[in-house]
Amino acid sequence: MIQVLKQLFQQSIPQQAPQLSYQRAVAGLLMEVMFADHHIAPEEEIAIKTFLKEATDLGDDVDVLYEEAKQGFDEATDLYQFTKVINADASHLQKFELVKGLWHVAYADGDLDAHEDHRIRRISELLFMPHSEFIQAKLAVQQELAQ
Repeated sequence: MIQVLKQLFQQSIPQQAPQLSYQRAVAGLLMEVMFADHHIAPEEEIAIKTFLKEATDLGDDVDVLYEEAKQGFDEATDLYQFTKVINADASHLQKFELVKGLWHVAYADGDLDAHEDHRIRRISELLFMPHSEFIQAKLAVQQELAQ
């Protein structure tokens, strides 16, 4: 019995997954909102790619990042893996702009689903955003879209 336990502890320990990049974390959160209502609208895909082009310096590589994030969506276990990276690297203003980007994705198809709203609320909580700023971001996007 002890030999079996020793063998168990002597087995190689699997390496941790590689560190998630900031860009991939942002793309992952945007995907979370897009998939929240179980319907992918072309307008949502455009909103994600537009935000990624504006928020990153990836240029044409945005399409590659988008496809990688879309394929990796099923492997995501929770929101924390994304928000942890963003909390480590982003300023408060960057987080606010990200939440606005999430709202843009949610409103892109012209219909705000309750699941999208809930997902953005949860993400903003994990980004340590006060509820008042969550609402400010939502209202700012509504105002931008009304113009």
